[in-house]
Amino acid sequence: MLKIRHLIPVVSMLSMLSSVSYGKWVWNKETGWMEPPSSAVTTSEQRYKYALSLLVEQKYISAVKEFEAIVKTDPRSEYAEASQINIGWAYFLNNDYKRALQAYENVLKKFPGTKRTREILEREYQIGIAQMDTDEEAAIKVFEKIIEKHHLGPIAPEAQVKIADCYFKLEQYEEALDAYEKFLENYPKNEWVPYVQYRVPLTKVYHEKQQERNYGLLVSAREGFEEYLASNPHGVHVDDAQRMIAEIRIIEAEREFNIGEFYIRRKKPQSAAMYFEYVIIDYPGTLWAERAQERIEFLRMIEAIK
Repeated sequence: MLKIRHLIPVVSMLSMLSSVSYGKWVWNKETGWMEPPSSAVTTSEQRYKYALSLLVEQKYISAVKEFEAIVKTDPRSEYAEASQINIGWAYFLNNDYKRALQAYENVLKKFPGTKRTREILEREYQIGIAQMDTDEEAAIKVFEKIIEKHHLGPIAPEAQVKIADCYFKLEQYEEALDAYEKFLENYPKNEWVPYVQYRVPLTKVYHEKQQERNYGLLVSAREGFEEYLASNPHGVHVDDAQRMIAEIRIIEAEREFNIGEFYIRRKKPQSAAMYFEYVIIDYPGTLWAERAQERIEFLRMIEAIK
């Protein structure tokens, strides 16, 4: 009999729970246990907590509807601004970046001077980062918006770097150079400076490849890598910079050697020897220095030079 008496309240409780018409209860650390609402929701606080629970359950479109209802019915409540921000977050989690950006922009329009401006810009920045893999042009527009709103803010320097990176990915190297150089001009003491100091000459190398032997760009790129090494002797791109310098020097040596060959064809051995000696002195250890030495020895053998 004792066991039966203890079963009675349990059975009664199960009966009560099964009679609830609103479905299963949900829990998360922000809202705690709560019943999914319908007509049971009567306050903005209740609706806000429910909308948060929908986010946790990954029911993003339903969450958006609940947050929008709060903004519409109670625009002056403490939950209205947070709801508008969470509309953007829900769209972001649903990979709808265009609507997410618009939602965040609406926060700044509906709540001018909000203390959460930095948070909103950071969220917009994350949208730009997410778009860089699939739509660089859209990402550029996002980053430009951030800079336009707060060009001296803490996120603006990173946004400027990402604009340049996007142009680089798009193989629009002139635009990338302009964007990197604009960063160095506007944010000369920012922590991203070493990265940009490396990216500027790297962009010149890629730009040169598009133009097929623009030696002026190559020389400028080599000088840029050398400046990077001088400013960042322990930087993360030191090995890459050294490798790029070595590759550029080989190209430069080949160019000077070919000028010497040109003068041989023009029957001007003295001028040819001058360029060959230049290759030997300035580009030691390269294949072209070895070949230049062979040419000089040949010219001496035929008594074209002393």
